[in-house]
Amino acid sequence: ATLAQGVPTHFSRTSRHQSAMPQELDARGLPVKTDYPTMPVPAMYAMFSSVLGSMGVGIGFAIYKFGATSKFDGKIDALAKNDLGWVYLGLAALKQTQFLINVNLSVHRKEAKINVPDQQVYKAHGATTYVLMEQEGALGSFNRAQRALQNYLEQLPGFLAFFFSAGYVFPFPTFVMTLLFGGCRVSAAVGYTKAAKERMAGNIASSLVMETFQGLVLLAGVKALLRK
Repeated sequence: ATLAQGVPTHFSRTSRHQSAMPQELDARGLPVKTDYPTMPVPAMYAMFSSVLGSMGVGIGFAIYKFGATSKFDGKIDALAKNDLGWVYLGLAALKQTQFLINVNLSVHRKEAKINVPDQQVYKAHGATTYVLMEQEGALGSFNRAQRALQNYLEQLPGFLAFFFSAGYVFPFPTFVMTLLFGGCRVSAAVGYTKAAKERMAGNIASSLVMETFQGLVLLAGVKALLRK
């Protein structure tokens, strides 16, 4: 998903060996405890969203201020002339919609104690136990690698929307940020394949890139509206 994918559900410092240890399951085959901390999920996500969002806006402003400002201003003038500032602000608002949906998901994931990479819980008709993903050995690695691919595909539509909108005004910074985003997603995928906790560094870094894209889009949108 979005920033929600970059919000850690594990706060303790553990080794790679410990992070790959099997979950403790109850008689139904479900995890005994959640990987989420005791902090309420909405508060946790709001905290990380505020921190990364503020950093993204700050980096975006620095790109505008210390980059090719006159060229950027020319593109922003074109946005203002065509009344497109609202489109840029609308894109930023849409990102928050997905964020809130992910918060809702995480609230219920925590309550159900269903940890990643599991996304659904299955039950055979007439059975008393549930079916989750295999997480051990080669099959577990495959399942996590597959989930890492889905993480990327879930983020791709939003990324492309920011890529083209920010890219019009800030072409070279967008190119650099795309390389960073791609590297972060590959890092997250390789880490996820090893163990669920190993995905976090790449996820958080890619979330910061997305927040920077949002910062650029907000900057362009607000400036375009102010120049009408």
